[in-house]
Amino acid sequence: MQGFFASSTVQQEKPVGLVPRCGACGLLKGCQSPKMKPYGKGRQGVLVVGEAPGKTEDEEGRPFIGKAGEFLRDTLDDLGIDLDRDALTTNALICRPPGNKIQDPRQIDYCRPNLINTINEFKPRVIVTLGGSALHSVLAPYWKDDIGPLERWTGWTIPLEQHWVCPTYHPSYLLRMKNPLLDKLFKKHLERAFNIEDDTPARPDLSKEVEIIYDDREAAEAILEMGRAGGFVAVDYETNCLKPEWPRAQIYSCALSNKHQTISYPWVGSAIGATGGFLQSDRTRKIASNIKMEERWTLKNFGWGVTNWNWDTMLAAHCLDNREGITSIKFQAFVKLGIPTYNANIEPYLFSSKNSPYNRIQEIEMKDLLLYGGVDAFAEREVAILQMKEMGL
Repeated sequence: MQGFFASSTVQQEKPVGLVPRCGACGLLKGCQSPKMKPYGKGRQGVLVVGEAPGKTEDEEGRPFIGKAGEFLRDTLDDLGIDLDRDALTTNALICRPPGNKIQDPRQIDYCRPNLINTINEFKPRVIVTLGGSALHSVLAPYWKDDIGPLERWTGWTIPLEQHWVCPTYHPSYLLRMKNPLLDKLFKKHLERAFNIEDDTPARPDLSKEVEIIYDDREAAEAILEMGRAGGFVAVDYETNCLKPEWPRAQIYSCALSNKHQTISYPWVGSAIGATGGFLQSDRTRKIASNIKMEERWTLKNFGWGVTNWNWDTMLAAHCLDNREGITSIKFQAFVKLGIPTYNANIEPYLFSSKNSPYNRIQEIEMKDLLLYGGVDAFAEREVAILQMKEMGL
């Protein structure tokens, strides 16, 4: 995979290795069916990824034929889907771990090249991940933060490069829980995954979406034009601390995004006054992720608040789905737009230390900061529009 910003350090996705580290893993030495091959005809273009072969699978040499596999097959049968005919099946680990327990999480990383090679060869339209290990293996090249609880991922339809990723529960977990509600959700997730009609997700080309403007007069002109155009506009500040009340609190950059353009510029000169006028205009309907932050910083810098706030992606995300850990713009941009983590390299500079309320934003190269802020604004607007459609607005 190539990074979105070829000349920037904001997001440089490392090439994904295609050679498995079987020597470091060592599981192949202790199982009957080492390096288990994918199985199935995959007529619907769906790849189902589980955790690892169990005892029955290891004895028979193919995935999903034990109790968990039977549960999966029965659920799909109710939907008119034959697992072996309609899908290709594999696992995050293709060798059985002792006692069906993954003792070392690094084994998933060692085995990931096998999964990536399967994806590259099969070119699935949809990838269904069963459980946390499968999800981690599929998402790790794109989502740099901790995957966290599986619960916050289940049910999403993620537009990831050339395929959709549909996370759900592992059948063995459902067998242990014996929860009819979880079983219904599992069935619903599978039904949605096998009925996705779009062949290829449309992921935005961020390198073409964000326009960086260093000159304050040029930025002011672009801001005025955006104000005249009206419509929905996302607003995003990048600051040296969370609270504008601190003595050295300072805005370093601002980004605005409407239907036609995303601009990101340093907080200097005539760009500041133009932004103030834009924020007072009632021609535009403002969007942000966590409105109160931009509102407080606007009050601090201009003495008045933003006119015509219209949408908060964080609040909307909570209204649409009240699970924990899903409301940030980074998460929403990933699950709804397929935008991978774009703040990994600069994130350490954006957090305050224990001894100071200020972060280290001044150490970030301006081009990187402006790209980051621009992507934030672009994602906020795009996510907001999708949220409005989900709410029927």
